Amino acid sequence: MQAVTLKTTDKTQIQGYWFTPNHSDNMLIKGKIVIASAMGVSQRYYQPVAKWLTEQGFCVLTFDCNGMGESKDRHLKEYQCDILDWVKQDYSAALKFVINQDCGAPIYWLGHSLGGQVFPLVENIQKVNKVITVSSGTGYWKRNAPALRNKAPLLWYFLLPLTTALLGYFPGKKLGIVGDMPKQVMLQWRRWCLHPDYCVGVESESVKEKFLTIDIPLVSITFSDDEMLSATNMQDLHALFGHQNKAIKNYHPQDMGEKRIGHLGFFREKFKENLWPKLLLNELNFKS
Repeated sequence: MQAVTLKTTDKTQIQGYWFTPNHSDNMLIKGKIVIASAMGVSQRYYQPVAKWLTEQGFCVLTFDCNGMGESKDRHLKEYQCDILDWVKQDYSAALKFVINQDCGAPIYWLGHSLGGQVFPLVENIQKVNKVITVSSGTGYWKRNAPALRNKAPLLWYFLLPLTTALLGYFPGKKLGIVGDMPKQVMLQWRRWCLHPDYCVGVESESVKEKFLTIDIPLVSITFSDDEMLSATNMQDLHALFGHQNKAIKNYHPQDMGEKRIGHLGFFREKFKENLWPKLLLNELNFKS
């Protein structure tokens, strides 16, 4: 595991970790993987799966977006970035780094929740051989899973506008929602989650066009016990990607021999002997 500093085109520096197989293993590199995290989730959460993937012969990059985790160097109220800035700058810098690690291996984008929603907007995404999303959906609040849907109006119409206006950032940790986040990230996410077509229905025509014309092989992994996103959320997002070379695979925990997986659970280390080999390796054996 090597700490790396990624430089974006707007001169921002974000922090990441580059995981590579042990040289003593004498194995060929099977692929290079970018792990794009869920909203508010630190890259450290993905280190167990990144280390495990190196044992399978893959190189892996994790990273924190500007203002998050190890890429936060000042108070959150000083950050003016939004989600599209994260995608165009941070996500793109992460992919550029992986592309530049020249070992002739295929490149994979592994996106969790938010990280699997907006990949068509990443610069040079066409150089990725396959996209795998996990627990990614539109976030449209009227189609959220029941537990979240009941809370959404309070968040979107009261807590978020009030706290960001008063504090200059979103104090998610104290509220038990997502985590502390930059103001503009949350306000943009609010606009998306209030529209049936999510970001495609809110942002520019160029955003819509990039979603419609994306043609990278795509597999969306979803779980029936997701407490945040309903099956409709996940199907709606999948439908926004205009190409035909895609598949959505929904798994029931009981069918996988597990009691619970949920929205965040898949990347927990306890699943390294069961879910990771069965689901991840199956998709990473893809041949372009």
